[in-house]
Amino acid sequence: MRDATDSHSPLRTLDPELADIVSAMRAAHAPPPFSGTPEQARERMRRAVMSTRERFGVPVVGAVEDALAGFDGAHVPVRVYRPLDARPGLATVVFFHGGGFVLGSVELMDDIARKLCRDMNAVVVSVDYRLAPEHPFPAAHDDAVTATLWAIRNVSALGGDPTRVAVAGESAGGNLAASTAITLRERRERGERLAAQLLMVPGVDLSRDTSLIEATRRDFPMLSPSDLRDISRLYMGANAMRAGAFPPSPLHAADLAGLPPAVIALAGHDPLCEEGLAYAERLEAAGVPVQIHRFDDMFHPFLAFFGASAAARRANDEICHAFAAWLQQHALPITR
Repeated sequence: MRDATDSHSPLRTLDPELADIVSAMRAAHAPPPFSGTPEQARERMRRAVMSTRERFGVPVVGAVEDALAGFDGAHVPVRVYRPLDARPGLATVVFFHGGGFVLGSVELMDDIARKLCRDMNAVVVSVDYRLAPEHPFPAAHDDAVTATLWAIRNVSALGGDPTRVAVAGESAGGNLAASTAITLRERRERGERLAAQLLMVPGVDLSRDTSLIEATRRDFPMLSPSDLRDISRLYMGANAMRAGAFPPSPLHAADLAGLPPAVIALAGHDPLCEEGLAYAERLEAAGVPVQIHRFDDMFHPFLAFFGASAAARRANDEICHAFAAWLQQHALPITR
């Protein structure tokens, strides 16, 4: 199932409010996101996020609680968000933040997790997975699987509905959500099942040929082909030869049949748009229900810019409302 947007329609210009942000960053000669040491890159992100938070505030939810997700001897820090209407039996969404596997944290993506919780009226489990290069692949993938299995096993205690547990992720987090969905497919007989997956501007191919992206001569603000090379290098580390396999690249998984129904959100001004479309097409060919939302006037990290751009807020709202309905539609059958 696709949305009404024609994936071959002419590219729309970047949203004016986002374009102003890009112009201001370029005028200030902002360095590339992964330049310098990881600590320096993370501090730049922290300052930017906190500045935005001071200006726009954060969405209000009912409760926030830090916890330690444990499964099979492994432990991962998580932050659990509950909506204001925290009645029993809500959908539960395990969320993986973006940041190229190098940047970001539960704290820095607090505003995104809060909005997902509020607008989906769902319990959100935001996962503080280990970051590269200190913890290269497969650390983030392993943490994602651990946290998701914990959430499934503890869904009733979290206040969630066992028939509506999903994974969701943005960018690198979209990779982790897709990878977790594939990994957990083999555990269905144990009752460890997912109802759906939400992949937002996902990076699903760590072996992507960035020269092909550069050959388009298009400007991709906020995520350049050079940034993509940095991400692959930093995340894969000594495992660079495995980049074209699954994991870490869901696009190269041998079989996608039997995966949870997917909502995929894509941005027009994003170098990852085409691989996101390619993944959607592979899911559809494998018989997986897919709903695509393409926002041709958005850049890659638009999900976090709902305070700064009315168009980004509308796109974020659309994703939240669509996935809430998708989870309701694709709830798992009740087993006894």
